[in-house]
Amino acid sequence: MDLRLLRYFVAVAELEHVGKAAARLHISQSPLSRQIRQLEQELQLELFVRERQRVRLTESGRWLLKQAHVLLMHFDKVRQEADQRSRGQIGTLSVAFTSAAMWNGVLPKLLGLFRAKFPRAIVELYNMRSALQLESIRSGRTDIGFASTPSASADLEVTCVAEESFLLALPSTHPILRKRRIAPRDLDGVHWILLSEASSPQKQDRFFAACANAGFQPEVVQRVMEPITLLALVESGLGVGLIRSSARNYAPRSISFKTLPWLSFKSRTYMILPTGGRQPLAEAFAAHAPQINVDPEPFMHASIEGNTRKSSRWNKHP
Repeated sequence: MDLRLLRYFVAVAELEHVGKAAARLHISQSPLSRQIRQLEQELQLELFVRERQRVRLTESGRWLLKQAHVLLMHFDKVRQEADQRSRGQIGTLSVAFTSAAMWNGVLPKLLGLFRAKFPRAIVELYNMRSALQLESIRSGRTDIGFASTPSASADLEVTCVAEESFLLALPSTHPILRKRRIAPRDLDGVHWILLSEASSPQKQDRFFAACANAGFQPEVVQRVMEPITLLALVESGLGVGLIRSSARNYAPRSISFKTLPWLSFKSRTYMILPTGGRQPLAEAFAAHAPQINVDPEPFMHASIEGNTRKSSRWNKHP
């Protein structure tokens, strides 16, 4: 059934006058009368009783008017939501991320900006390692990713959205904290806990190369998957660890931090999207990236003075 015929029928039924309905619809009276006849023939129902000056609904006409109101209201809703989807205003967005994107504030800030503009959109979040993100985005299971490892690939668009330094995390009782500056030779024989970078071995290669250039070789006693585990093991006194500067905001009070000037490489967070076939909602989400300002360095340098944490969001005491 042509929805246009239903709209014509509703106008005539509500006004009970073909001429007035034609004026409302901005069409001529004769074509409107033909369209109503066509609808009656299609449904094999008599919808109106024709009188000289007006028309009146039959019992079948009253039944159809109720159904037409429901159908047209539903159709208008579908069309409105389709328009909102095409402009990225509603729908479901699947976002993958590493812990770094959450801790350094990239993802929380983006979510805040996006939610303010598109409150009806549903965002599904998946904590996922960088290598798995690339596979998930390529397969279409994930719309957008925030990874620690870039991908040089023609089918993916990669943008660096945050860069941060690394810090040395130590138990607050570690004797090395007596030193104002930590020289590479001070780390000889010190036990290390490292984040496992199975998906990006080049990161650890850069770390070991930097240590070798500085003149020492780290003694690795434990490898872990998550920064939160590394911090817990450092707190227990098992060793020292290298951590992104943003992660220190979530460390226990009993952990201290030191900068290592001779360790120059950075941790970066990359926003990853497919180059083609991405949904409007992903475009709208990614468009907010230039507005975010993630810079943990000023806070980091201000609170590392004296090598002790002054506040913590984890393990707080009254």
